[in-house]
Amino acid sequence: MATTALIVGSTSCSDTFIAAGTTPAQAEARVDGLFEGFAARFNTVELAPKYAAARIRLAQSALVPSRIFNDSSVWEAQPTAKERQLFVNGFTASNGHYRLESHPTLGPTQRPGDTRHAILLEQTGSNSFHWDTSVELSIGSITAENVSVLISRLLAAPQTRSEAEIRQDYRSSIPRTTAMMSRGFSIDTLRVTPGGSGTAGVLLTLTFRPDLMKPVYPALSGYLDKYLGPAKYHFAFADKSGTPLFEVVGRDRSMTIRYRLEQGKLTTLAGPPKPWPDTLQLTSDLTLKVRLFTIGFHSLLTDVAIGNEGHDRGFAFTSKNEPKWDLPFITERLIRSPLRHPFEGEGAGFRIAVRDSAGAQSILGRHVRLNVQESAIMRFIGGLASHAMGDLDAKVEADEDRFIRDLFTALQADVRAQAPKWKKD
Repeated sequence: MATTALIVGSTSCSDTFIAAGTTPAQAEARVDGLFEGFAARFNTVELAPKYAAARIRLAQSALVPSRIFNDSSVWEAQPTAKERQLFVNGFTASNGHYRLESHPTLGPTQRPGDTRHAILLEQTGSNSFHWDTSVELSIGSITAENVSVLISRLLAAPQTRSEAEIRQDYRSSIPRTTAMMSRGFSIDTLRVTPGGSGTAGVLLTLTFRPDLMKPVYPALSGYLDKYLGPAKYHFAFADKSGTPLFEVVGRDRSMTIRYRLEQGKLTTLAGPPKPWPDTLQLTSDLTLKVRLFTIGFHSLLTDVAIGNEGHDRGFAFTSKNEPKWDLPFITERLIRSPLRHPFEGEGAGFRIAVRDSAGAQSILGRHVRLNVQESAIMRFIGGLASHAMGDLDAKVEADEDRFIRDLFTALQADVRAQAPKWKKD
């Protein structure tokens, strides 16, 4: 959603990014620090040898944790007989590259782009495990409230503009970012449809174009085309009564997003406009092709809690209902009960949020918790996941890092070019 907001809402930089501070100078510094954090994090990434090996083992064994539970080369700490911990710090090294290395404890985040990773694996039964993973990225002095306001304003920016006006505005307001995104993506549709009661529907279709990406990021283009090309997905947000709020549909390399605004605020997609509540329900369908198999799920129900107050704001996703699985015929005779295990008890959880505190770096953090019960079917799915991760080799990751770094460097340059105009307005 945030990426969509940047694409659509950057049409009005003077009215949106300036909201990051009480003065134009403060707004510029905060937005600059935000984009600097991402640009630094993906600037020629180097992995310390021990962490490089551990990361591969972790990815290969995510659904079969017993393979690595007693592997001392992976873990930095063993608090109890049933727990293993890995701590990783990321920082800009003296050569200007970004370095990730494991340590016995986590160090502080001191500059935009510094990261802290904490991975906990706990054995909860003879063949069951609990993953708990947190990653924090420092993003300068921008506050949680600033980020919340920016996303709201960016999403609301198209309401009073035609498609032609929007396209002209983003080409003139963020020319470097527009050029950067065109190295792999095209905005095929960007439509704002006025409705009754001061509402407007927004429809955006963004298409991945491997022919445009290949000359600059060849390895990333090949990987995305292999896995994104045949992927199909549908994510639908609704309120507790089932009224639709926000929709994302993807297939054939294209992603279409629909939402509706009322007087600059998100509202229900259809019917009488109502403001979004703080608790939503997300229904997800996803299918992917890995090797010769098409796998996925549909009707995955997830509760979404929106925290939009104070110094810690974000989205918390909790899934306690097993979806309907789309698995190859050869798995029909395998026991399916382990597929229910991640959704039992507290369920599977994911949270992404921004946290700020006086005198310290603001933090963009994500936290994941997942229960795993090992079995033949989990080993099968884990093997497919390991194959996909294996295709994400050093060349693909280097291209991915360059793409993200180039995107945020372009955004940073566009904001710096816009900032002098803020002081005149």
